[in-house]
Amino acid sequence: MVGAGETGNETYIANLLAQLSDMESIRAGAAMLSAALPLHPWPRADAVPLGSPNNWLRMLYYLPRACAAWKADLLHVTYVGPASAPCPMVTTVHDISFKRYPRFFSLRDRLLFATLLPLTLRRASAVITLSTHAMREILSFYPHLAGRVFVTPAAASSLFRRVSRMEAVREVSLLDGIRSDFVLAVGNLQPRKNLVRLVEAFAAARAEVAPLQLVVVGKAQWRASEVFDAVERHGLRDDVIFTGYVPEDHLVLLYNAARVFVYPSLYEGFGLPVLEAMACGAPVITSDASSLPEVAGSAALLVDPTRVDAIAQGIVRILTDRQLESHLADAGPKRAAHFSWRKTAQETVAVYRSVLG
Repeated sequence: MVGAGETGNETYIANLLAQLSDMESIRAGAAMLSAALPLHPWPRADAVPLGSPNNWLRMLYYLPRACAAWKADLLHVTYVGPASAPCPMVTTVHDISFKRYPRFFSLRDRLLFATLLPLTLRRASAVITLSTHAMREILSFYPHLAGRVFVTPAAASSLFRRVSRMEAVREVSLLDGIRSDFVLAVGNLQPRKNLVRLVEAFAAARAEVAPLQLVVVGKAQWRASEVFDAVERHGLRDDVIFTGYVPEDHLVLLYNAARVFVYPSLYEGFGLPVLEAMACGAPVITSDASSLPEVAGSAALLVDPTRVDAIAQGIVRILTDRQLESHLADAGPKRAAHFSWRKTAQETVAVYRSVLG
């Protein structure tokens, strides 16, 4: 739900809806709780009120009713949709990490995904995902979807851009207490983001390149305590800053002020923070796994995310090789410019039209 700080999923919904609502051929509606209506951020999209804050009632009862009342031609959901709807349904599935890495999810989440997602996939007229890798993964587990899965890559919003690094450094030092060069990581604290290995790699890199701090942006989620334990184990309490969730305008400053951005995730359907960091000119280190090479292209340093020494060597290499640092800082914005939310919306509309015949 938009407004809940759900990072990638929320960013996708907000940016896609902003573009759809600005297209003359599309009448867009945003289903939202009545309490959120005064904050409705899309002036050209209708606010379609839902009647209950209860997740189950919203999905099973109020959402189909809202579709009928608004006379929707098509319903677009992310992951899970209602059992029935008065119009065709399209679902966006960012990834199926719960299938590939079930140990990274709580039993409750595994059960919810394992039961509700297959039901939605059977009912959906089309499935949208954000990378070719994610499409292949979906088809490997759900081969009956062949011919119904479409790739519409995401993008960094126009807010993410280069600004004065000196000004960005000054702002984040005041707001976050950052006192030296820092390594930036963005992602909720959960096992898939591989943050324990990043903390261990930071400890090794810091021994060679000091002073140095690690700044981690994201909400604490399931098994977040493992990350905090790693910080304590390596005696890094004074050198690692956890900011929690931050709004996009502040995140832009952090990307611009960082000496290096590290995204060592084990599995991603797309990896939007990589593009955001690139758009801001931050030198990027990311994984050579899942969709991340597809997103980063040749504009990032790719490392094996399962090897702490590879992550550490990547950090040290960028911080000690000014030529490489400058090359990645210049290549990033050019790579990010290949993606746009307008193009995402146009490709999404093409899927809608294929569904509606």
